[in-house]
Amino acid sequence: MVDRAQGRKKSEFVQQSTVLANSYLDYVVNGTNYKIAYNDFVTGLGVTGTIVQEGAVTGTAILDVDGTINQIRNLENGPGIVTSVSAENGAKISHNFTANTDGLPILLNTTAASPTIASIVAGSGISVQAVNDSGIEITSIADEINAQVSMHGNSTATTISTQNVPVKAAGTFVAGTFSSFTVDTTGKLTYTGSTTTTVRLTASVTLDVVGTNQDLTVHLAKNGTVISAAKISRLVSASNTANVGVFYNVSVSTSDYLEVFVSNGTSTNNITVTDCLFGVS
Repeated sequence: MVDRAQGRKKSEFVQQSTVLANSYLDYVVNGTNYKIAYNDFVTGLGVTGTIVQEGAVTGTAILDVDGTINQIRNLENGPGIVTSVSAENGAKISHNFTANTDGLPILLNTTAASPTIASIVAGSGISVQAVNDSGIEITSIADEINAQVSMHGNSTATTISTQNVPVKAAGTFVAGTFSSFTVDTTGKLTYTGSTTTTVRLTASVTLDVVGTNQDLTVHLAKNGTVISAAKISRLVSASNTANVGVFYNVSVSTSDYLEVFVSNGTSTNNITVTDCLFGVS
């Protein structure tokens, strides 16, 4: 058999924008002409179907369509992100954080698939709070805790119904400066801080009473109950006043309140707290 078609030039083809049904393509192997059905040719290439973008249209496309060319973008490293080819030949995206070895790390278990960011927890004398959703403020409570009320020239007597039973000092107090506390005109100091802490409670009280040699006591109280060790007594004679000073360290938690109480250990004679300076620091 003579390969008469070998080496012939093909020309004058009819232009066509699509492949017609039942079309064939020709090719040459070792000087022999062959033909193959177009559908078989496509199947052999394994390129059937189309390539389209998928996912949210606002996302970053991996497939970059540029006219008739579909380009696949490379993955690049970014801040805290590293890319690589995995052992299975896949595209691998990993976090790339480093925990400093000084002190205690904020980022825990950095080799885990999902590293944990440690919370900042307030400790004794320390307050922690978010600031305008943009940061965390750590403050020493010891530097900002203070409260004070005062009363001068008071004539309202504290009614004593039972001997040796403390009663809250009566009268109208004036608020002084305060931070991490609220104060009111009854002389109550209420802690508003979020962390349990210890404060120094101080009172200077001037007492007046009807009767001779009345054994009067000034008490410091927490949440309406006197603190047993926080008291000082003074013997007061008729027509005389006496000043008593007392201070005590007290542990307070949120909403705890502090007050001044007085008692009469001699009788049920009423006591007038004429002057009082009362505060915490």
